[in-house]
Amino acid sequence: MDLRNFISKDALKLMFSLNGWTETEIREIANMAVFKPDFYEYGYIIAKSKKAVIKAMGNTKVSYKGDEFDSVQDLLEKHGPHSVLDFKDWAFSEEREWVILKNGEWATSFTTLDKLPHTKKYRC
Repeated sequence: MDLRNFISKDALKLMFSLNGWTETEIREIANMAVFKPDFYEYGYIIAKSKKAVIKAMGNTKVSYKGDEFDSVQDLLEKHGPHSVLDFKDWAFSEEREWVILKNGEWATSFTTLDKLPHTKKYRC
C-alpha cells in the first residue's frame, strides 16, 4: 500500500468521510482498496456530496513487461491481479484523473488520494 493509490478499504472510507464525501463502490485488488482512477472505467463515480460527484475521466495508456495497454483491466487480464504488487514497474504515458463536477460543471481534478479535497473547498 502506497497510501496514494492503494490503501485499506476502511482507511479509504474514513478519508472520504473526513473530507465530506460519501463513497460509492470501492474496488479492491489483492486486499487493497484502489484509489487510482485508471483502475475504474471512464465515467465511474467513486464519491458524492450534496452538490458534486467525483468521476473518473480521461484515457489510460500503461506499459508493463514489454506490453502496452489502453486499460488497466486489460493489463490485469493478461498478467493477473498479482501484477499490482509490481505497480512501481508500471509506466503510464496517459493517466485518468478524478474530476469533481459541481452541479455538472468542472470544479477541479486530481489523481492521488493525498490530493482529495474537502467538499467545503469547492462548496460542494
